[in-house]
Parts: sequence; C-alpha cells; structure tokens
Amino acid sequence: MHLAPSGLLSVIVDGRETSYFEWLGAGLYAPERRGGAMHGRVYYLNEIRYGFSADAIFVRVDPVRDVTDELDDCEFRVTFGAASDISVVAPIHRGRLREFAVEKDRACLLNPQPLAAVAYDRLLEISLKKELFDLAGQRNLRLGVALWHGGLPVDVLPSQGFFEIPLGAENFAWPH
Repeated sequence: MHLAPSGLLSVIVDGRETSYFEWLGAGLYAPERRGGAMHGRVYYLNEIRYGFSADAIFVRVDPVRDVTDELDDCEFRVTFGAASDISVVAPIHRGRLREFAVEKDRACLLNPQPLAAVAYDRLLEISLKKELFDLAGQRNLRLGVALWHGGLPVDVLPSQGFFEIPLGAENFAWPH
C-alpha cells in the first residue's frame, strides 16, 4: 500500500511517536508481505512514513518489532534519490543510535547536524533540510530503506529498492 501525503508535517525527531497528530498527514508505504517464518523469510521493517515541511523532509521507519532484540548491531540506511543521491546511515548498537552519517554522492558530510537530525528509540526518525537536495528539474524524489546486519542487507523497503515521491505543492511536497 502506498498513500500520498495529505498535509505538511511538524515532527519532533526523537525516535518515538510523540503524539498521534505528529505524523498525521504523512505519506505511507506499507508492503503487503506474504510468507514469512514458515517460508524462511524474516521481515524486520514494517512501514515507512514520510512528509515535508517548508524546509525539511521527514522519514519515519517502523520496525516489525524491536530489531535490536534480535540484531545486536544493525544499521539503517535510508537513501533519497534526486539529481544527487543522499544517504543517511544510522548504526544501532545495543538498542542505541551511534553517531549518524549523511552521505551525498557517496561523500560523507562533515558535521551534518545543522542539516540533519536522526533519532532511534522504538522507531527511526529522520529530518533532512531542503538545502541538501539538488532539486533543479526534479519532479520526484526516490526513497528506499535498508536494514543491514553483519555487512549484509537483511530487509529492504520497498523490495525493488525505491518508491517515487512526487514533488509539488499539490502533493504537500516541495515545489518542483
């Protein structure tokens, strides 16, 4: 299921659902997954919520369960595609977020805190400032999330790698 955003967001990036209204109006990507443990497949990622404010994009990744109960050291990788690719790498060690990294076209940004916020508690929340993105001529952003463990991806949303997010005020997103 993929639902488009229905409003602009104002999110406190703290890794928790601070209030019911915080993500109200967000877009939602939730795959229909069939199979699972009986078929040898374990899913860790449940859904992605996303949306925009005037100057930031917000992403929330909800695990199926607390992934750190099963995966002691894991790493979320959230990738945005536009004219340039931007990735947020969020390593989780014993249930806690280590320092996160922001990469633009595979180069790590030094001191990303003024442009990005990342938090993990029961879920992963990310905020990236609009100025990080090269949006000239772009009508869409691509978004994909992967959970890594032991140097390998153990779950990916969506399964094909990315889904498209249309830009423009009519989509409650930045103008294109």
